[in-house]
Amino acid sequence: MLAIILIVIGVALLFVAGGLFLAIQMRYQQAQESYEELESYTVESDMGDGVPSVDFDALSAINSDIVGWIYIPGTPVNYPVVQTDDNTTYLKQLFDGTPNDSGAIFMDMANTPPGMYDQQTTLYGHHTYDGTMFQVVDNSTDQAEFDKIQTAYYITRSATFVMTPLLTAQVEDTYIQARQPNFLGEGESLTAYLEDMLAQAKAQAPDAAERIEDTEQVMSLVTCAGEIIPRTTRAVMVLSVDQIVAHGV
Repeated sequence: MLAIILIVIGVALLFVAGGLFLAIQMRYQQAQESYEELESYTVESDMGDGVPSVDFDALSAINSDIVGWIYIPGTPVNYPVVQTDDNTTYLKQLFDGTPNDSGAIFMDMANTPPGMYDQQTTLYGHHTYDGTMFQVVDNSTDQAEFDKIQTAYYITRSATFVMTPLLTAQVEDTYIQARQPNFLGEGESLTAYLEDMLAQAKAQAPDAAERIEDTEQVMSLVTCAGEIIPRTTRAVMVLSVDQIVAHGV
């Protein structure tokens, strides 16, 4: 009798696990379809490398929180970026407002919109299990994966920022410097912060130490690190700005 009860419980648990897995996959599929549809509001610009030219007017009509677009060639990262007055709204909400745990890519509430005005602009995205959103950021803690990313682009209404990875570090989620917009206080500097990040880096560009000395502005991409839940550390990919291409010039 006990054996039969255990079998029934085991089968029930399998059904529950299967149902949860299916629900997660359906949410991932919903998010992918939603963001693929948003790509229809972009066309390839004359910069090459697949860099999109973004119809911000059309996207703003869908969601006025849009501030930019992040694109990393050779990865799934090709998303609108939003910002609101908190860092929680878009953890469980897609760009179009649909409730979904994949969320949206969003800029830290403390940054000056549309981004790239402060010394550090910080973007957040989930570490999903289907390879989308910012999973590539956590993957880049591996040097071989880091080396695959040569360039990233941040697009706003007025300009496209061409960026190159400096490093990817894994830090505690209490490390507030990873979301600090400016380093202007006594004893602070962007250079000192970047040197501290380099000391914690899991992967880095071969010329990272030299480039840090001349870097005046960075974008940091942040996601949860590792596969074990709860995740208490963050993977932070720091990108230096190499070129700013003004639109309409």
